[in-house]
Amino acid sequence: GYISMMEEGTYGQMPANQKDVLQKVFQSSERLISFVNDLLNLNRIEDGRITYSFSSIDMQQMVDDIVFEMKTLADLKKLKLSWIKPHGLPMAWADADKVRQVVINFIDNAIKYTEQGSVTVNLKLTNNFLEYSVKDSGVGMSPEEKANLFKKFERGDGGRRMFANGTGLGLYVAKLMTEAHKGEISGMSEGKGLGSTFAIKIPTEDYAKKNNINQNPLPPAKTADPLVVK
Repeated sequence: GYISMMEEGTYGQMPANQKDVLQKVFQSSERLISFVNDLLNLNRIEDGRITYSFSSIDMQQMVDDIVFEMKTLADLKKLKLSWIKPHGLPMAWADADKVRQVVINFIDNAIKYTEQGSVTVNLKLTNNFLEYSVKDSGVGMSPEEKANLFKKFERGDGGRRMFANGTGLGLYVAKLMTEAHKGEISGMSEGKGLGSTFAIKIPTEDYAKKNNINQNPLPPAKTADPLVVK
């Protein structure tokens, strides 16, 4: 909060070179917040202390708001962040906070691991599920890296080179959260340097209610895999 106030000139104007340094400090603090949140989420999930509150949510508006929030990060890297807001999509049945984390994670990763080009966000209806996807023109993945997607503490070589401070937890947590929604998560790439596409499918409200999907609060889910920091 204080960094934002300094950037806005609350404590007086700063030279441009100081603003540049302060922006780097701000970005580092945001990465640290993300790192801590990933660890906390993982710890809660694996300790069986996380609960889900399902309700009708407007994913169109959620994605629209998040794209607006993330545009500054894309602009800083001179990336084209594209999103054509769809119309007439049904409501989703989900825990809004958990889905929001996954939506942010996909866009944030795409921006981090794309040096030049574009990030394209899409939302559509696919067989009673709302399919949210993010496609980038970034580092891409080899077949070996794709095979290890969504595993705890796993990161691709390209990601490690471009962003050494990552935890390898974001996609793992996203997988657990998506599965709790009775949804699907996927990651695709045509190869190294050819970009990637990550997607999740979340059930619509009507489909969830007709098929009794997550109509009661989920009990905390235990997992056999303990938290081990490598």
